[in-house]
Formats: sequence, C-alpha cells, structure tokens
Amino acid sequence: MYRQWIRALPDEQRAAIIEAGETAALSKVRRALRLLQTLEQKGPRFEVELLSSQNLEPVLPYLQFALSCLPSEPQLHLAPLDDIEGYVARPAESDRLLHARVVIWRVEEVLPEVLFPLSHGFPDQLLGRIEQVLERVERLVSLHRKFAPGVPLFISTLPLPSHLANRLFSSQHEAGALAAIARINSRIYNLAGARGGVHVLDVADWAATQGAAHADVLLEMMARQPWSATGQLSFGFFLARSLRPLLVPRRKALALDLDNTLWGGVIAEDDIGGLVLSHDFPGNVHLRIQRELLELRNRGILLVLLSKNNEADAKQGFDSHPEMILKWEDFVVRKVDWNHKHENLRDAAAELKLGLDSFVFLDDSDYEREQMRQAIPEVLILNESGDPLQILRALWETDAFESLTLTEEDRQRHHDYSVRAGRNVEGHNDDLEGFLRSLEMEVTIEHIEHSNLERVVTMLSKTNQFNLTTRRHSRAEVQRLLEQQGAIGLALRLRDKFGDQGIVAVLLAVPVPEEGTLNVDSFLVSCRALGRGVEDALWSAMLEEARRRTYHRVEAAYFASAKNQLVANFYDRLGFRRDAQNTNAVRYVLDRIETAAFPPWIARSSVNHAE
Repeated sequence: MYRQWIRALPDEQRAAIIEAGETAALSKVRRALRLLQTLEQKGPRFEVELLSSQNLEPVLPYLQFALSCLPSEPQLHLAPLDDIEGYVARPAESDRLLHARVVIWRVEEVLPEVLFPLSHGFPDQLLGRIEQVLERVERLVSLHRKFAPGVPLFISTLPLPSHLANRLFSSQHEAGALAAIARINSRIYNLAGARGGVHVLDVADWAATQGAAHADVLLEMMARQPWSATGQLSFGFFLARSLRPLLVPRRKALALDLDNTLWGGVIAEDDIGGLVLSHDFPGNVHLRIQRELLELRNRGILLVLLSKNNEADAKQGFDSHPEMILKWEDFVVRKVDWNHKHENLRDAAAELKLGLDSFVFLDDSDYEREQMRQAIPEVLILNESGDPLQILRALWETDAFESLTLTEEDRQRHHDYSVRAGRNVEGHNDDLEGFLRSLEMEVTIEHIEHSNLERVVTMLSKTNQFNLTTRRHSRAEVQRLLEQQGAIGLALRLRDKFGDQGIVAVLLAVPVPEEGTLNVDSFLVSCRALGRGVEDALWSAMLEEARRRTYHRVEAAYFASAKNQLVANFYDRLGFRRDAQNTNAVRYVLDRIETAAFPPWIARSSVNHAE
C-alpha cells in the first residue's frame, strides 16, 4: 500500500523507505526519516494531536515515518497519558492550526473491570460501569465539538484484548468483555455516522489481523505499549491511511479492460458461451470483481472502459451474458477500438474534464500496464499481474478511492458525468445559449454554514481546473476565515432537468485592513459544472452581497498551477485591472463594485442574507 504513496520520490528516499518497511528496524526508520527531511518538497504541514490511554511515546518514530510517506510534514503532539478529557477541554493554542485530533484507547485502561468480571460485581455492577463508559464517549465528543468544532476528530474503537482468560465465558453475557467491547464500539460507530467531523479510527479492525499477530506481552507489561516493532510500524501505516483523505483527494476514475479482467476469456474468440463468468471458481472471481466495481461506481468513482475490441462484440457481452453484473451504461466513457489505451485515456480525460492524475488503470496485460506507466506516469496502475485473484486483492487493498464521507453528490456523480460526456457543451457552439436554456438550470445561493460545510471543504480539497488560488483549506481553516467580521462565504447549488446537482461552486472572501475592501480567498467551480455560466451567477451574487455590506473595492489573485490554466484570464474578463504579477501569480484589483449581469439562461432562487 505505502509503495503507491512513494512512487514519485527519488530513488534514495524510496529505497530507504522500503528497507524500513520491510525490516521495521528503528534505525532504518530513523534513517528514512532523515532522508525524507532533506527533500525540498516534503508535502503539506500536518498537525495531529494524539490522545491515548496507552503509552504511544515509543511508537512516535513509526507514526512520524508513516505519515511522512503520504507525503506530509507531520507535527505530532502527544497529550499526557490518560488525560484525554482534560486535554480536549483546554483552550486551543492560538498559534497552532490543528488538522486532526486522534483518540486511542483500550479496554485495559477504559474498562479494566470487565477483564475480571467475577471480581467486580458481575453482572449488575459491571453493566453500570459499561453505561458510564458509553456516557464518557458521548461526553468526549461534546467537549471536542465545544472547544475545537472545526477539527476532525478520530475516535478509535476498542480492540479485543490480545491476552484474555476465559474467552468463551466473556462472549456469553452482555456484561462479558467481548459483548461490552462490541456495545461500546457500536456507540462509537453511531456517533461518527450522526455527527459531521467525527470519524472512526477502527483499531478493532486493524487489531483483528495485525495487532494480534504482533502483540508483545513483555512490552505490554514493561511499558504499557502492546506491540512489537513490526506491530508499531503496521499501526503507523494504518493511522496514516486513515488520515490520508484529509490530505490527499481520492482518485476520481478507474479505467479498465474487458477480456480476462471483467470476465475470463476473449469475447471475440470465445463468444458469449465461452466467457468465464459464473458462481463457481474461477468464474466467481470475475463475478466478485464486477461486484466491487459496481460498488465503486455507486460510491461516485467513474468507470471508463478501455478495450481493444470491436464495439459490437464488447457490447454483446454486456447485453447477452446472463451472469453479467455491470451494464454497458455503467461506464461514463467507452473507448472500444484499436487505438493505444494511453491515447484513449487522454481522450476520456478531456471529455470528462479531469486531470490525468485523477485516473487509476486496471488491465490484465503486462504490456498495456507498462505502456500506460511510461506514457502517462500520473496514472496510478492498480494491479501488478493479470491473475484475476491478484486483481481482486488489488481492488480490496487500494486506498486510491477511499474517503471519510459519502455525499449525495457522490451518489449522483455517475449520472452527472454520463450526461456531460454525452452532450459535451463545446459541441453546441452554433446555439450555445439555446442549449444552455434547454438544460432548465436553477441555482440557489447559500451562505456557507454547518449544513454545507462538508461539501465546501471537499470541493476545496479536490477542485483543480476552475480554481483561482488552489488553496486547500481544512474544515478548521474555513471556519476561521468565516469567523472574521465581514467575511463572505457563498456556495452555489444547481438543479437542472436531470436533477439536483448539489453544490457546484464556492466563493470565500475576507476583509483586508484597507477600509471597504474585500479579498477573494478562494473561487472555484466543480468540473462537472464547467461551461454552464454558474461562475458568473456566483460572482453576480457575491457583488450583490458585498454592496449590501457597503464594500466598494475587491482584491483577488490568480495563482497558476499545473491544472488551472482554464481560468488564467478569468479576472480580466470580469473587469479587474492587473496590479502586480510574476511568473506564477497575478494580483488583481476591482476599484469599484457594481452589479454584474446574472446569466439569463439560469433561474435564481432566493437567498437568505447572513447577518
């Protein structure tokens, strides 16, 4: 897993990381860390608080190492042992911008009585203690939301003890250790599902395979630290993987092959009856691959078909095989021809208006994978061999598509991109306005608040093409910006004849010391709404809001990136004058705020003004 994270690093650093990962030797870990710190590009600074009921001091080098591989520049702050609630309730440090808070606890410290039930009032007294722990979990979340509401909170589940006498008895009663742990963990899952910004660090899941395999009873007794060096490194990578979505946006699309991938056999040679796709081995492996792919599609990952085949043959496989799970329409783009797959992937990326680094590639052919790797190194190659079981394992193990939340926009994404690929706005230049009117678009301008903050932060972390500054603000940073007196935060929600497209544009503006002046911190539009004029709708709404608040001047900037050339002249079009510029940035000023025309092909709902 971590080898995918480090594939772009220089050879010396990559080799040191692999050696440390294979040996778990502390000296190798520290050497790899030293080499990583010599890099000019270390990744973003990442401030993480660790609050624990077990001793994490010996584990810190492994955690630092794993988080550095993301890549990031981690700053770990370890709270005093066992002072979880006290640490959460203290005033935040004004000079530290925290990106995540992690709570790690075990039943050995949180509820030790349950390990020795008959010595601690089994069952009634123990049931009362279990209730107290459940209340403690609730109280901890409430304290966090009170004192650090914008900081993502990760609460660990309780792992099963590696060393527990009378395990059978512990599973037979609700006051037994195993049942108590399951009940507490269930409460943690429920809290994460019900409250934004609260997430599960599923240590119980990790410990079921890795923790138990690397338990060290000597370290447990000597240092209140239960894992061997290999276990500590494994936990470090588990923590890094769990926090990675805060730093690295997930890949958006999976481009994949047909023959010997979705099914066994070659459709042009074996016909429908010869394809290997059934409920018995080996056909059930391909069936499971298709189930996993359909689940990805339903989570908002775009499926792109790249196959060297006759299109009629390929389509017949989907239409006629009785066991086929995926449908022809489950692919937003289908490139079935005899062109090079890397050329077809570039074309698909252009049609979908996605960057090449948004793609993952899956193919049974060593030749195709190697050609893709060399032609487009930004594309992540998912599998290492054409063995169907290895392909299936690669789908299970990859973190390329992982996210902490699932939004309605994610569920809708396949439909949105299918519509885009099918109609292609640029193909309607003869009567573009007429075409846009036919979409029956209606927008609602919303103020950024708790109900839409999650989507806003997601857009800030992912949007590339239409993004004037590419600032990747965290939830806490957005809240801090909006808390400034006079700040304006707007989100645009779009509906069209195809349905509710959700929030597709965001604008953040904050006051500057010069009286009556706003600075546009961030202005971005989702790639699935490009070419529709929603950016002009949002800008018009922002100017109205600015005039209402008596602003008369706007400052803005364009920071060039590898992907946002699309908006290089956007502020020029809006009437700004260039105030200063260098190779990578242009500073703009709008000396006088006037109203801007709202696109006539877009209907507008009312907006409630923020006070």
